[in-house]
Amino acid sequence: MDIQRSFQRPLPLKIEAHEESLLQTRNEIQKFIKLSEGLLFGKVGLDGGLGFIPIVGGLYTGIAGIWLLFQSYRIRADCPEKLLIITLTFADIIVGISVTIVGEILDIFFRVHAWNGSRLITHIDKQLSLIKRTREQLSQGINPDIDALEDILFRNGKTKEQIRNRYIITALTLILIFAGCAIMFN
Repeated sequence: MDIQRSFQRPLPLKIEAHEESLLQTRNEIQKFIKLSEGLLFGKVGLDGGLGFIPIVGGLYTGIAGIWLLFQSYRIRADCPEKLLIITLTFADIIVGISVTIVGEILDIFFRVHAWNGSRLITHIDKQLSLIKRTREQLSQGINPDIDALEDILFRNGKTKEQIRNRYIITALTLILIFAGCAIMFN
């Protein structure tokens, strides 16, 4: 058995590095969520508290939304996740800048950053479980499909060929559009 273990394949270094990055990002997002979920009575987060200070609340919401968007890129979340972060952050800014007392009260309970952070942590946990399962398969002497794991972790489930084809189709479409515009305007 020891001879077999000495010949077992380790995970590729880029997967190991990605796993470490996921764990670090998860920890940072969890700390951020604690600020967003409730400093006061476990319900009012930093965003809701700052919302009562003109301009500061909207500024904080925007900066926090951008930070979460960067985290979504770091963990390689897909486009719908990123779009949801942008949409909810924008909605939170709109609710927060309303000058009515109803807007301020809604802003207190509209904890967008905690929701977005929780969604990102769910994404991280899925990736970590795939890495863990692959590591277990390797330790049992099973030969898992590392390429498929890399497709899921680094390319949102798409193969290198699918991504290359998408770039080619996009480039050809843009060339046709530019050529059509050049012909129309000449």
